Amino acid sequence: MNQRLFLTASAAAGATAMSPFAARADAFVGRTLTQRELFATLPKPAAGDWSRVIMGSGVQYDKQMGFGVERDPQSGASLLFVETQIGEAGGIACNPNTLKKTYLRDAHFGSLVTEAPVLAILAHSGNRLTRWADIGGGQTQEPHDAKLRLLDVSYLYDERPMRIRSVATQSVRIGGIVHAATRVTADFPAGERLERLDVLHAAAVPFGVARYRATLRELEPFDLALRDYGRKFKTGIVTPLALLRPMTQSGIMTTE
Repeated sequence: MNQRLFLTASAAAGATAMSPFAARADAFVGRTLTQRELFATLPKPAAGDWSRVIMGSGVQYDKQMGFGVERDPQSGASLLFVETQIGEAGGIACNPNTLKKTYLRDAHFGSLVTEAPVLAILAHSGNRLTRWADIGGGQTQEPHDAKLRLLDVSYLYDERPMRIRSVATQSVRIGGIVHAATRVTADFPAGERLERLDVLHAAAVPFGVARYRATLRELEPFDLALRDYGRKFKTGIVTPLALLRPMTQSGIMTTE
């Protein structure tokens, strides 16, 4: 893939409010690039954004994701975090007892397929708050806690080059609003679990992704569809991590 061509088209698209793929569809069809390179050209979440998706392979579930930044009261440093809840697919609300707040070591939010390095994890269920994998707070970190994968399954984070099969424009309805979108389909080389990628890109939504489908070898497809999104996310755990550390020296505390 000619990376300069790809990024130039992306920059031009931002000025005209068009998808980089729609602006230069002929330039992309037949070319090869990695999934991470493809998603690197799409919008990234900002602090305050939130989205709710329905996702999964076979059994699906709802997942709500909120993006925030926290000021460390001791050092003054800014800590990015992603807060998630899960629930029944198509339900009215996610289960607040599944609340999980993951602090990131990065200075910027990544794409939907970024494996973000983790600083610490908090969870709140009922009247119990748990802290773990906090490498800045004297805890160790297991390998499965070291990276945040918003798609939840590691086999989707495939770094093999894929070939762009087609690029086409269409519309998509999200939360009662119709968005202009661009559908990108790409094929992976044979031999691994991930075989084909089908992404519906809408510029105005978090991550720039309205739909995501991964065709899988010997498994049902993994689907993600954006149900709703907004711009005024507020965390469910308001006490800063720096103040929670001495309150959770054993890793657990009981809340009122």
